[in-house]
Amino acid sequence: DLNELLKTSADDEALLTAKRILELEKDTYAKSTCIPNELAARKASLEASANHEWVKARQSNDFAAFAPALKDCFDCAKEIAELQRGDNTDVSLYSQMLDQFEMGMASSRIDELFEKVQSTLVPFIAQIRASENAPSLDALSGKFNIDAQKDACQKIVTAIGFDEGHGRIDVSVHPFTMSLSGADVRITSRFSDDEWYQGLMGTIHEGGHAMYEQNLGDSELSLDSALSMGVHESQSLFWERHIGKSRAFYEWAQPILVEAFNTDDNKFEYSAEELYAAVNAVDFNNLIRVEADELTYPLHVILRYNIERDVVAGKLDVADIPARWNADMKSLLDIDVPDDTTGCLQDIHWSCLAIGYFPTYLLGSMMAAQLAHYCKVAIPDMDDKIKAGEFDEIRNWLTARVHTHGKRYKSLDDLLLAEVGEELNPQYFLDYLKEKYVPLYKVE
Repeated sequence: DLNELLKTSADDEALLTAKRILELEKDTYAKSTCIPNELAARKASLEASANHEWVKARQSNDFAAFAPALKDCFDCAKEIAELQRGDNTDVSLYSQMLDQFEMGMASSRIDELFEKVQSTLVPFIAQIRASENAPSLDALSGKFNIDAQKDACQKIVTAIGFDEGHGRIDVSVHPFTMSLSGADVRITSRFSDDEWYQGLMGTIHEGGHAMYEQNLGDSELSLDSALSMGVHESQSLFWERHIGKSRAFYEWAQPILVEAFNTDDNKFEYSAEELYAAVNAVDFNNLIRVEADELTYPLHVILRYNIERDVVAGKLDVADIPARWNADMKSLLDIDVPDDTTGCLQDIHWSCLAIGYFPTYLLGSMMAAQLAHYCKVAIPDMDDKIKAGEFDEIRNWLTARVHTHGKRYKSLDDLLLAEVGEELNPQYFLDYLKEKYVPLYKVE
């Protein structure tokens, strides 16, 4: 009997692995089979129609036109979550929704983590905003040949560890990673001829996702798939932020970028320090989550998390989302939102019923910082290796601690506890931000 086998205690690693495989398959089966065909069909139809309504509403800046479809999205997601939760009413509906993106992470745990981040960052961002020592952005703009950008990004992402022999790099409107198998993982980025930074960061970010996929186990079982969206995001952000936005990285990458971009028509002779400062500058007036810098980005996520959690709990009506959004943007980031297109209509997620997805972005940010801390403990000369363009030991450390485990652990917390000795701790993330931005903006 499957239930009896799952209850069996065993010290043997092979049996423990077999039990975990059965747990995962049983959970997937239960979540799938509890959904009636009518509801599954309604969900699929709603995803298409709601997305269409969202696109129209965004173009016309008309939230009210989208509100009925959005309410249907929340209602349908709640109906599915109620069925998947079953009789276990100790689990909140929102926690059940979270589970499809961040398994084993209840909303009460996220509340605790996010409260610490919010209470620290709101006054800290205000302090940084008041500084009169903002870095120069001159290094970010000019005229940059697209082919030269592609070549530089390819050289950098393969150096950090993306295996082009088992994947490829292409161009798309929005960067993404597609894994057909561990032997075929494809990434895309986008490029603009008047700036180079977004193309490079997009390539490194997707390269981080791809390296996770390339180093998972090679079976077709759920066991050898990514643990969660938060863990996946931690891998992209580890490389993008803790490598690609580090001072050591620009000491290595500066000659590559100068060779690519310095032409008779476009002087690009910036120092490593100037590049580091420019890519880490904060845009205090940015309205758009996907364009936010790493200091303000967490509050964009927390805003969305609080709103969707409260809608699911019945504490906030869908019709009141714009007013709540605008109020929270003001209180969290001191930004006035001019319209709904640049406010609550900017993201696609809710129209796709991806309710519970947003918090994974910030969980990934926190996990990346914690992994970076412990990676430096394990590799004391990590910065020197980055300066020399030697990334193998760093990548191998991540593979051993994260990649190869797939879904063998039951949550992000469990993975961190087993592999680095403690559950997710937001203090590493907050310390990382303060250690970077206090000297960069010359505040005390």
